[in-house]
Amino acid sequence: MVEPTSIQLDKGHIVEAARNTPVVRNVEVLVCGGGVSGVGAALGAARAGAKTMVLERNAFLGGAATAVIMNTWNVPVTRMTGVAKEIAITLAERGAGNIKGPTFPFDPEALKELSAELLKDAGVEVLNYSWVVDSIMEGNRIKGVIIQNKSGRQAILAQTVVDATGDADIAAAAGAEYVLGREEDNKMRPMSVLFRMGGIDMKKAVEYCRSQPKENFTADPNFHILDLDKGLVRMSGFFDIVDRARASGELPDEIHYLRFEGISVERGIVTVNNSRVYGVDGTNAWDISRADTEARLQNRKLYKVIKENIPGFENAFVIDSSPTVGVRETRRVRGPYILPQEDLIAQSTYPDSVVRIWRHMKAGIDWHKADGGEGAPTDPVYRTATTDLTWFEIPWGVFTPNNVEGMTVSGRALSVTHDADMWTRGQYCCLVTGQIAGISAALAAQNELSPSALDVGDLQRMLFEHGIDIGEVSQRLELENT
Repeated sequence: MVEPTSIQLDKGHIVEAARNTPVVRNVEVLVCGGGVSGVGAALGAARAGAKTMVLERNAFLGGAATAVIMNTWNVPVTRMTGVAKEIAITLAERGAGNIKGPTFPFDPEALKELSAELLKDAGVEVLNYSWVVDSIMEGNRIKGVIIQNKSGRQAILAQTVVDATGDADIAAAAGAEYVLGREEDNKMRPMSVLFRMGGIDMKKAVEYCRSQPKENFTADPNFHILDLDKGLVRMSGFFDIVDRARASGELPDEIHYLRFEGISVERGIVTVNNSRVYGVDGTNAWDISRADTEARLQNRKLYKVIKENIPGFENAFVIDSSPTVGVRETRRVRGPYILPQEDLIAQSTYPDSVVRIWRHMKAGIDWHKADGGEGAPTDPVYRTATTDLTWFEIPWGVFTPNNVEGMTVSGRALSVTHDADMWTRGQYCCLVTGQIAGISAALAAQNELSPSALDVGDLQRMLFEHGIDIGEVSQRLELENT
């Protein structure tokens, strides 16, 4: 039995008694975080033959796609690779996703179900409702983690750990080198709480958009889509409505436009992605709580303005809001290579490339600036700029953190710059980099190596076998297999 914590103050700290923490699992690959990146990592590791376990703090899997209900990927299914493409096609086959356009909107509830199903079929053990509270270290080698849940404090041991927390929580606890937010001042992108509205007459809303001056809407055809025939609608702008609402005090100064995505035309459902809270740190519990509260208060105002001003929304109602606040940026590890935006713009290729990612992007585009003003008249991104369907490669050197062995990272934690993060932080990219982190973790565990010691050629061949497009290197591997 654990001794109760004694009230012994020592310079503002509580002194805790020593405790014996039970080891409840010992696996080959432990994935910390069950968001889209963690789902990819778990599937990658398990399908590569590793005994795999996932830890998740929420009641369900999917992270930003489900807990934040951000349910649009900015890439057409024809350019997807790996398990991401499999997931998109499966959702479409179930009537829960639309693969006919330049982006992929989907039903977040269906993704919850599919994620659980795929991991179960792959033999992955999932433990929800659990917080990772510390890393277990042997020198600079991570050996597992300490968790806390309704069963108390427990230990999970692993040959290799994947940090798919989004915030690099495990890497940071293990002593990895990292940067917080923007390099020069540590500022981070804003946080949001999304919500869904139902009861919308989508035909009426689309007709209204078509009747208005085009300057009232985002110029980018990938953000403002009005194709009822294909069931593809994504609306962004309504600048005149927002300008009037801000001037009258109906909307806060942080909001400069309206953005509806993840739209189900047939059901008359839209996701509203507009609340913005700046100057908050996603690694600070007080900031997270404040951001969540402020975003929900913004949403009440948004709902009223939308319902009263946009034709087709007269009978709209709130279906739900995201269970958790959406955090766009926190820690990113520093690894053997730090990927800069210049590489992505130049479409640089690498001998150690592990994936080629496609998405709608362009130089100078930053949809979520840390300084605010998103969608303001002075912000061309949501007013006049357009994006192209482009590609970039990601090298292996961004997946392993400096100072820690036995670990890979994925998703938002990759070793990239703040500017490059705008390219790599999207859910589709996080899902694919998760799969890569999981496969590499499995390969390392099976060969009793730290991931940083893997032969890159062996890893590339394994990724190629799992159907991942690794860019220019894929051509060489195709020739080897002919």
